[in-house]
Amino acid sequence: MAVLWQLLFARCFRASPGIAAATLLVAAVWLIYSADRMLDAWRGAGKRPRHQFYRRYWRAVLPVWGAVFAAAAFLSWFALPPRLLDRGLWLLAAVALYFATVHVAPKWVCKGGKEALVAILFALGASAAAWSDIRNAPDLLAVILFSCLCWINCAAIEQWEGGPSRFRIGIAAACVGLAAVLFLHQRRPVLCGAELASALAFVLLDSRAFRMPPDLLRVLADAALLSPIFLLPVAGMRS
Repeated sequence: MAVLWQLLFARCFRASPGIAAATLLVAAVWLIYSADRMLDAWRGAGKRPRHQFYRRYWRAVLPVWGAVFAAAAFLSWFALPPRLLDRGLWLLAAVALYFATVHVAPKWVCKGGKEALVAILFALGASAAAWSDIRNAPDLLAVILFSCLCWINCAAIEQWEGGPSRFRIGIAAACVGLAAVLFLHQRRPVLCGAELASALAFVLLDSRAFRMPPDLLRVLADAALLSPIFLLPVAGMRS
């Protein structure tokens, strides 16, 4: 998912992230996710199957995590362009701050704050290769709306697994889709189409959320962000 959005941003903004950047993005997403779950397991937070998995198998996962981290560090140092390496280091500092806040001082994080932080980091990581080519307000807004979709993804999973809530995922997703149509359709039509498609997918899922099992909803919530698959073929022709 992250690589699809990385490619879409890169093609729309005429950037060239390269294979190394895509490989490192996949590794970074897994490293952050698995570290998050292991830290949850160590402090006894989370009771869902994914937390239980890491609580039970963290001793087996930890050496794999260390090996992937070392390989990612090696690849970053020797394969990334200096500018992209600098961005990666800034993002690494932001991730370290996230872990310190969420796992060392969780009382400082308001309800929904963890999901928002994850969404911002995910969006920044997926768009990092294209930062130099962000020229105007619509370009920046495209990244912001993508971070909103990432937050909706995290919030939707949390809500659908936890039961009914006053907060409506569908309304938030509809607002993101409307903003994409209003502000991106002229300057960034491909990104507009991708973000609108994902927003509509969340609207549809939210309308049927409590008729489907949580495990299926979790998969579909991630699938809702796969919209770049349908737009990558035209991204280079019309951004």
